[in-house]
Amino acid sequence: MGDLGFPIYLLAGLFQILLSAQLLSELVGSQRSLAFSATPSEWPIDAFELFEPRIGELIKTQCEEVPSGIGIPAFQPGIFKSDVLQMLGVPNRTTRGYWPNTLAVSYELIPEEVSLGFLFDKSSQRIRQTEASFTKKVDTKVVLLTLNGMLGCQITEQIETGLQQVWQQESWHYDFKLDTLKGVIHWEGSDRIYIGIWEADLH
Repeated sequence: MGDLGFPIYLLAGLFQILLSAQLLSELVGSQRSLAFSATPSEWPIDAFELFEPRIGELIKTQCEEVPSGIGIPAFQPGIFKSDVLQMLGVPNRTTRGYWPNTLAVSYELIPEEVSLGFLFDKSSQRIRQTEASFTKKVDTKVVLLTLNGMLGCQITEQIETGLQQVWQQESWHYDFKLDTLKGVIHWEGSDRIYIGIWEADLH
């Protein structure tokens, strides 16, 4: 970008981005709230610039108990449904969950680029399974940091390597277990990568 940039921090402290003066003035001029909702953004993901580098530092420090701010939300299992709705608004879709006593909701955060899904326990109203999918247009750092947030900032080197292998299409499927969580990373078709993480006793 040729304009002077202004730093803004993504959800859960994911990473710092550089927002151009033009985009910032549009936000201020239109009095937009700096938060994601179920209403698709007018700006494509490449309108935002990564503020380099510090990825290792961010991996260690990114998470808060509940995400806040703007960016790609990273909700881990155990977070309340009310916190998700407060952050993201009304879901694009709500259906009965596949597993007993669950409710499934999904959001199209950035059409044809980023989607989120959640499986809530109907009794506790907490997330039992959290999902995200990304197309190849999304920067791999965004995918990595979102995955880390979905794991409660406990990503391991092995899981990070598994993600990179799938992203680079060295493998089409990678599953893992981390403490009380299980997860899977795989390609859906040829242009969208899916990440699912759930509490191990769910299925």
